[in-house]
Amino acid sequence: MVNLIGSDSYFRWHDSGDIQSLAHLEQIAAVCNATPGTKHWLPTREYGMVKDYVAKHGAVPSNLVIRLSAMYPDQPVKIPTSLRGIPGIAASNVHTAKPIGSDCNASKQNGECRTCRTCWDRTKTVSYAMH
Repeated sequence: MVNLIGSDSYFRWHDSGDIQSLAHLEQIAAVCNATPGTKHWLPTREYGMVKDYVAKHGAVPSNLVIRLSAMYPDQPVKIPTSLRGIPGIAASNVHTAKPIGSDCNASKQNGECRTCRTCWDRTKTVSYAMH
């Protein structure tokens, strides 16, 4: 993966699917650590595995944002107490009408990020239009 990412400035993990285990998340973190010039974005609904990772390792790699994905449309993500305030942990919501956070433009851009890099920003909550 390190060779495939190469010198890319941005990388999104899992176009579809999710982390499968703590070991899987540890492997992703190892790739992030080995590609310090790349900003990584990892969407997940596996909050428990993220909690286990932080409990074991104490931090998320500085070039990784783990976006805890919404379970239900129009209901903001509730970041577990144990993950609140952890740098690199952010939320991704889904909305039907009004965004809950920064509105993702991809639905207006043929499903593409184009020049937008909000999802790689560790401080932003993003909201995706239901599709």
